[in-house]
Amino acid sequence: MAESTCYTLLVSLPHIDALFSSQTTPISRFQLDRRLSMLETKDQERLVLIENLLHWDHLADDVNESALIRLAEKTREQLESQTLCELLDWSLDMRTIVAALRRKRQGEAAPTTTQWSYGIRYEYIRNHWNSPTLGLGHAFPWISNVVECLLTDNCIELEKNLLQAVWDQLNRLATRHQFDFEAVVIYVLRWNLVAGWSRCDTGKAEVRFRKLVDKGLCAIGSL
Repeated sequence: MAESTCYTLLVSLPHIDALFSSQTTPISRFQLDRRLSMLETKDQERLVLIENLLHWDHLADDVNESALIRLAEKTREQLESQTLCELLDWSLDMRTIVAALRRKRQGEAAPTTTQWSYGIRYEYIRNHWNSPTLGLGHAFPWISNVVECLLTDNCIELEKNLLQAVWDQLNRLATRHQFDFEAVVIYVLRWNLVAGWSRCDTGKAEVRFRKLVDKGLCAIGSL
């Protein structure tokens, strides 16, 4: 995609200030989609793939792990960007970690299947199952807080911790990109986070996220 097109698109979008302090999104999804139509068809299709993979609301309640793995592989094959591949790997690792912590919370043993989830750390997680943080506390500092939230059944705080972790990761990747396709993807994913949080009703959210905890899908669905 031409940098000039990316520049024109991105400068037309309002700034997204912060995650939890925003009462509403700075632009409606309808308006955002109209701006995104400036993208070339190939980039629009790649963006849809990324959103579908990272936004679990687009998936059925009973997630088919095999289908998820196939979707992840298909999406990754179409990405030409190291940054976007890194983002997908990180996000799917996060999903796998939360699923593993949920299983541990319920007293389950380590999975025995060869590929029980998608990501680059599922084998490592299996081998470090007895560690409270799955041996990943340094790589993913948010894990300790997530463990505490799961132990206390604090679903709202769990949601906030994971959403903040995703937000921070997007901010880190954004330092490498300003007016390219990666920057567009980062903007849209930030928009999704703010949209999800601004619609959040704490009572309904607790019920919803308890269900997500049971599926190991907490907060990634808001990406």
